[in-house]
Amino acid sequence: MRYSQVTFGKDLYALVYADIVQFFDAEKEENLNLEFKSYPALGTVQEKENSIMKAICGMLNSEGGVVVWGAPTEERDAQGNTTAQGVLTPFNTNLDRDRLVNKISSLIIPLPIGIRVQQLNDANNDSVFVIEVDNSNQKPHQFKNNYYIRIDGQTKIAPHYLISAMMKSIDFPIIKGHLRLKNVKLIQGGLNLSFRKIIFNTSKFNNEINAFFKIVTPNTIVVGDDSYPGEFSNTFDVFNHGGPIASDFDVLVNSSDLVQNDNNFDITLSFGGQKSPSKMSVYQYTFASGISMGPVTDESIFLTSKEENTLPTISVSDDEYIDNFLNED
Repeated sequence: MRYSQVTFGKDLYALVYADIVQFFDAEKEENLNLEFKSYPALGTVQEKENSIMKAICGMLNSEGGVVVWGAPTEERDAQGNTTAQGVLTPFNTNLDRDRLVNKISSLIIPLPIGIRVQQLNDANNDSVFVIEVDNSNQKPHQFKNNYYIRIDGQTKIAPHYLISAMMKSIDFPIIKGHLRLKNVKLIQGGLNLSFRKIIFNTSKFNNEINAFFKIVTPNTIVVGDDSYPGEFSNTFDVFNHGGPIASDFDVLVNSSDLVQNDNNFDITLSFGGQKSPSKMSVYQYTFASGISMGPVTDESIFLTSKEENTLPTISVSDDEYIDNFLNED
């Protein structure tokens, strides 16, 4: 199924302007395969076209997807998540579908294959472009001597190791992992927090091998009838698309620990495999006195911060990190 059908429920060339208006009636969030580009009043035409080329280049070097050019003005939260909702930003342009495809083909190298463009005009003949990008088998692609990639739901300059891997025709499966708070229960001496974990291989034709995950929290993790102080992990020989690693677990939090940490509770999910880089999803919740108990339909009322599917970072150089590790008591 093509990305436009997944995103809008229609083939790209069956879309009409009203479909895009309706799509953004509700808040939509960018993801690995979906990027929004509004057309702001400020900035030159060249800057705006360059931004589109970077987005397309990033899709080509990842798994493909859809770019909406003329989307509502984007908003980004403290965790870097980008959303858009409301009025579109159509623009007057001399570009049409063929001219835009030709421009993409001439500016991104090697020549991208599988770019489809739909131009949708409003009553004033201003345009919104929906650009569908296939997963490329000619990676890596570059625009103006830079390589871009979709990672953490954003288009970024690609790290060297990914470019090196693409040049060696090593294709990384894209793994995503999430936790969701499902229930809060008062128990003697504290809280019982119920979570759901899901780890998903988004690469349809690239299985991960020796996949792993690890859940880390200062508290006791309960899986089935077994308890694990502070950490629970598991491994899987083969991890394919359509077969997510999903399960529920509980965390027992002492009231004294909550008080000591200003009612904050932290939990981290790390995951990866032999072929894909390790990532992590980090969450902080606040459980103040007087909170409602029972099933959680909206975890945002407890959620203080959330950073999902990010690459681990080290704030010091590799040599400093090694020295610090060797010098620990």
